[in-house]
Amino acid sequence: YLDLMYTNWTDDRPRFVVNMTFSNVEGVASITTINEEIASPMMSLLISQQDFKEKPRIIYNVTTKLCAMQAIFNSVPIFKTLKDNMLRQSNYTFSCPLKTGVYVMTNMRANPKNPLLNMMYKRKRIFVVQGGMFEAPQHSNVDKQFHTLTTYYVTGRIVRKTC
Repeated sequence: YLDLMYTNWTDDRPRFVVNMTFSNVEGVASITTINEEIASPMMSLLISQQDFKEKPRIIYNVTTKLCAMQAIFNSVPIFKTLKDNMLRQSNYTFSCPLKTGVYVMTNMRANPKNPLLNMMYKRKRIFVVQGGMFEAPQHSNVDKQFHTLTTYYVTGRIVRKTC
């Protein structure tokens, strides 16, 4: 099972409001309120693993348009099940542009038999999941940077129960 050690997130209130809860028992829940359409949403996800003496080992790293993320998750079998589960338990969307509204996800949990958890399990190591959602500039001006809408950072470890 997952033992969440540290969780943190930010948001761009009042335009993009995120309220999240993290629980070792009930999983992750969130309510995201989008008060202004996001024309070109971008998403980033970085999963790494480390112990206290070594450099982090990157398990997965992607940054792309939100509307392309579903196809990426579908092409990576270990993420497809998690993505399908998230969409079943929420009204989240991978659409571009991202429309105004309230998006709710409750009790999102990873099945203990999920291959991603098996891959991330290493004794005496922690995992880090971090990323966010950003808005790409409307014009292809090199000087413009992405505008941060929300970020998240979660550390934890996978604990194997023995009989």
